[in-house]
Amino acid sequence: MTTALTTSVPSGATRSVGRQEVSALRRLLKQPSAAAALTVVAILVLIALMAPLITLATGTSPTQFHSEAVDPALGGLPRGAAGGISAKHLLGVEPGSGRDILARVVYGARVSLLIAVLATGLSLVLGTTLGLAAGFFGGWADAVVGRLMDLLLSFPSLIFMIALISAAPGVNRELLLVVVLGFFGWPYVGRIVRSQAMVLARGEFVAAARVLGASRRALLLREVLPNLSGPVLVVATMSIPSYIATEAGLSFLGIGVRPPTPSWGQMIASAVPWYAADPVYFLIPGACLFVSVLAFNVLGDAIRDVLDPRSQRR
Repeated sequence: MTTALTTSVPSGATRSVGRQEVSALRRLLKQPSAAAALTVVAILVLIALMAPLITLATGTSPTQFHSEAVDPALGGLPRGAAGGISAKHLLGVEPGSGRDILARVVYGARVSLLIAVLATGLSLVLGTTLGLAAGFFGGWADAVVGRLMDLLLSFPSLIFMIALISAAPGVNRELLLVVVLGFFGWPYVGRIVRSQAMVLARGEFVAAARVLGASRRALLLREVLPNLSGPVLVVATMSIPSYIATEAGLSFLGIGVRPPTPSWGQMIASAVPWYAADPVYFLIPGACLFVSVLAFNVLGDAIRDVLDPRSQRR
């Protein structure tokens, strides 16, 4: 959490947050693990954004079949060594269909990141809004929001996700994943925002602004909300890998992203029958999923550490 969470300067609290976040960014980049994780995340985002250009440059498509790249006599195994890796197919081809793995991996990154980022955004909007209202106003607002969070946190969300997605075959699956993941994820954000808002609402700088005649809206938007940027940033960074893994898990079970739209979890599921004969097809999407989740988790831990006042005094 930022030091501004405990500052007693009424009018300078918001500006202090900005200066401390710039300082936190510098400290973050000085950590080798954080810098490496940030580099991996930046590369992943760049790959997702440039997926159409990458496939255009390689002359492949995630849905294009390359029958000449597989051997029917061997049950559809890729021709050549290491899963059919060649100058045309840099990561090999999919057994049976011959679809280019590189094209499917980069588009899978695009799908996974889009779902994870949008679900994170939805959970942040809901969690910050409701948590801020509960922590700042207290009373009946806190009681209602608190009980709602307790209800959703005690609910078997994964089972409900599977049931809801399975029961809605005609709905856009990507949009449904975003809504379901974001809806069940906001209570985690809400609890953190609520607790921080309760502390900030009783802070000296808020009391001073109130004495100077600031309205409730001004106190909420100018004094309390800007000082929540640190905790919200940490939660967002830690939520993205969780949603990436959840989307991959649901796609692995066959209730996530629908074929032919690529997904890392979907690729891993289709690679299971082939892993003994063609381990490359299993390892590539698995490695992409592992590295992505690890990078976001390491980055989230590093951001939490640099924004923690106790770590700043070390």
